[in-house]
Amino acid sequence: MGSGTTRALLAALAVSVAAAHPTRADSPVPQASPPPAAPARPENAAGDGGFVRLEGFVRDLMTKGGVPGLAVAVLRNGNVALVKAFGIADARTSAPVTADTVFEAASLGKPVFAYAVLRFAERGEFDLDRPLTAYLPYLELRNDPRVRKITGRRILCHTSGLPNWRRGGELTIDFDPGDKFSYSGEGYLYLQKVIEAITGMGVDQFVRREVFGPLGMAASSYVWRDAYEASAAVGHDYLQQPVPKGKPSAANVAATLHTTVGDYARFLVEMMHPTLVKAATADQMLRTQVDVQQDISWGLGWGLERVGERSFFWHWGDNGTFRCFAIGCRQTGDGLVLLTNGENGLSVAEPLVGEVIGGSHPVFGWLDYDRYDSPARTIRERVVRAGVANGDRGVFRTISELEKTYPKAAFTEKLLNRIGYELLEKKMGPAATVVFEHNVKLYPSSWNAYDSLAEAYAVDGDYRLAVQYYEKSLKLNPDNDNAKIALRQLREAKSP
Repeated sequence: MGSGTTRALLAALAVSVAAAHPTRADSPVPQASPPPAAPARPENAAGDGGFVRLEGFVRDLMTKGGVPGLAVAVLRNGNVALVKAFGIADARTSAPVTADTVFEAASLGKPVFAYAVLRFAERGEFDLDRPLTAYLPYLELRNDPRVRKITGRRILCHTSGLPNWRRGGELTIDFDPGDKFSYSGEGYLYLQKVIEAITGMGVDQFVRREVFGPLGMAASSYVWRDAYEASAAVGHDYLQQPVPKGKPSAANVAATLHTTVGDYARFLVEMMHPTLVKAATADQMLRTQVDVQQDISWGLGWGLERVGERSFFWHWGDNGTFRCFAIGCRQTGDGLVLLTNGENGLSVAEPLVGEVIGGSHPVFGWLDYDRYDSPARTIRERVVRAGVANGDRGVFRTISELEKTYPKAAFTEKLLNRIGYELLEKKMGPAATVVFEHNVKLYPSSWNAYDSLAEAYAVDGDYRLAVQYYEKSLKLNPDNDNAKIALRQLREAKSP
């Protein structure tokens, strides 16, 4: 894209920027307190003139990272300066991603719901610090008195004590609510049920009333719409193969948001210049409620980070084959929305944020996704591709080749375990066994490595070796309940 094209694009966007954040006659516009002086944007951040090189930068990242399609919105001075789409929405049809393509935004729905709840609370219709059992008893947890300590505030900042998702169908409280941070989708789902009980409406209708409608986020929804058949992207696995799309008929504010990059950019603009809530309410949302680690904390709905003199609010979304990221800084007005339709999508988030906003962001270390240029991403893709194409021999040959390129430290136990299970899921048992055997060779003191190898032999029908390696795992870790259960089942299966 030449510089003239960029200027024309930004000029055309001036109209859509105004439309992205209209003044509404039906609600007063609270005046935000003046922000502190904005720290200078780091030199490596792309200014408005940097949009020329941004297109080539993104396309190069997508190629190297194996991302089929993505859409980005860049904010400058608190307003949308650029909206751009890249790649394909569906590898089967080669349909292009456009600014109107609908993506699964997954957990990016949490801050939107949190904003709706804060607006509701600001009107006095909900108390963030009142026990949720006063609004709606949680029958599953009625025998645990700690449930009465769960409040809306503690759910929005992930200190409710509830797990991310229930384990084995059973829901438990893992620690005293308020004691510490622990990310929880279950918490948001409970708060969703409370809001639905108070309002008598479905949560999608509630958020439409509080946020989607007033902000003009017309393409956004927590439930599937017929219109999405023509506009929604298809997810792709890390081999860039399309995956059948889920079409949620029931809303889950923690996971089912569908949106466009332009719609979510409107929400980011609202966070920069709040018009739906008082300035004090918006400030509360972006104030630390609980520390997570150095330079990272959580507000109400948003994750927060410190980068030098700048403070950022951020969140990510991960539904497996759709991965997304949004970040903003109220001090500078800089922001970025990234929506992708690939399992590799977050591999390009860190370099893209660095290019657009600048600085080194601790959030990416905390999230711990493989970067596009990491050895782990290359090793994973090449080994699985080899297993699918050429079975166990292909895996053995490829691992041998990769070991000549990468140091031993690149072949972590976690990575090899992950690759092995992916091959098992693809019904490539012998290929998976080669990977697990290599893991045992590299990590002979790991009970988990032996446990995984035993499972692969069990799946492949070799019960003698399965028993042998489960026993080895149990010897290394006598508390390995999985091995105990597996051994009992294997022995029962052999009994007449």
